[in-house]
Amino acid sequence: MDPVRLMIAMPLIVVGCLSAAAGVVLLRRSLSYSATATVYASSPPQGAGASSSRPAVLRFVTRDGRSVEAPLARAADHEVGEQVTVIYDPTYPEIAQVASPLRLWVVPSALALAGAAIAFAGAANLAAAVR
Repeated sequence: MDPVRLMIAMPLIVVGCLSAAAGVVLLRRSLSYSATATVYASSPPQGAGASSSRPAVLRFVTRDGRSVEAPLARAADHEVGEQVTVIYDPTYPEIAQVASPLRLWVVPSALALAGAAIAFAGAANLAAAVR
């Protein structure tokens, strides 16, 4: 048994499995907690020194029926009245983000696949260490 390979294999397996699990959880969550939102112009800012710009907001209904209004980070990319798909955390739906293929599929899938590859490399090292 090669102790150096064993010391390399175990962290690789743990980190790989955790990364793969995180990717799967992110993928499942991004697909499970999505809704169709409408882009609205928010009310104008109040008070002295308030800017005249009117940031856009997203309005949508969560799965459990709560009506939510969330700020839209990149309002210039969307027109008022436009319908967009958002992903949200059910605990804090006010932090919703407009869904994109990158957020929905690419990042979670890449994390899951990279984690699986790291875990496989660790398992290969473990098999070599045991021989």
